[in-house]
Amino acid sequence: MVEDSQDAVFAQAREAFARRGLLRHSLRLCLGERLYSVRCDDDCFSIYRVNEKPFLPPGLPGWMVCRLSAGECFSLDQDEKACALPQTPEQLAQARAWLELVLKSLPAQEP
Repeated sequence: MVEDSQDAVFAQAREAFARRGLLRHSLRLCLGERLYSVRCDDDCFSIYRVNEKPFLPPGLPGWMVCRLSAGECFSLDQDEKACALPQTPEQLAQARAWLELVLKSLPAQEP
């Protein structure tokens, strides 16, 4: 099996969001039992965990769980625990897992 490059995974994210008409739009998605803010544009694909505690303002504070661009790859694992240092194959594998989870939750393709 050939491993995807960071550029290929980022290109897949951009193409999937563009095909659905969602490029440059922020989305709120429930992934599992957690709420995330997801965005993909020409510069990066990012997933931000929204803090849902009732005594805090909605979405603030929260934290980045995945950020992928042509020159950067950061990702926590699906349990939101730290992974290896940025720019490693483990980080890219986790970023790909996040992307696959998000793509399953996105609205269907635009006609």
